[in-house]
Amino acid sequence: MCAAISVGEEMASAINDHLVKQRSVIEFLTAEEYSAVVIHKRMKAVYGDACLTEGKVRKWARFYRGEDPKETTVRDRKRTGRPVSATDTMHQQKVDEMIVANRRVKQKDIANALDISKERVHHIITVHLGYRKVSARWVPRQLTVEMKAQRKTICTQLLERFTHDGERFLRSIITGDESWVHHYDPESKMQSMQYRHKNSPAPKKFKVVASARKVLLTIF
Repeated sequence: MCAAISVGEEMASAINDHLVKQRSVIEFLTAEEYSAVVIHKRMKAVYGDACLTEGKVRKWARFYRGEDPKETTVRDRKRTGRPVSATDTMHQQKVDEMIVANRRVKQKDIANALDISKERVHHIITVHLGYRKVSARWVPRQLTVEMKAQRKTICTQLLERFTHDGERFLRSIITGDESWVHHYDPESKMQSMQYRHKNSPAPKKFKVVASARKVLLTIF
């Protein structure tokens, strides 16, 4: 947990330094009377995908325009009033516990449970805890423990036979497969496309059609 927090703090510090650099560039080029569009274009060529959006460049260009560069600052000023505590260690630990308990938990559910904003939840998850949401990988089928043990036993027996008989055993192996073959070629969606006028009714393609004959093709 401490390691995750340390990595998150380093990432947050790196992001802040990157923003300070870009604000410095905006301040300098604005003082030289370049337009926000030109500034964004030049920054995009240097920073690439990490560059601020054109809207943010316009915002900071307006902020620095007409100001004396010796008196402005590119760092965020400390705000008065109640300090932000939504990303403290306690909230980070609670968010981490909720994710471990339910890997599919939604950010809005975490925000409602902890009474903090969804933006703070997203910041804690991605920056402080280092989580990222990924989709499950498709696999042919789910195997039970017994099925895995059976496959292991069969593979062990095959390896033992190969060790004993060598190439003669490999030449004696026959592989097989089977598939249903229709008496017609199913038409794809691309193949069914037609030219129609704008006001003409769209053609129909039925998912379920009258039963057609088919045979089971078995190959060895």
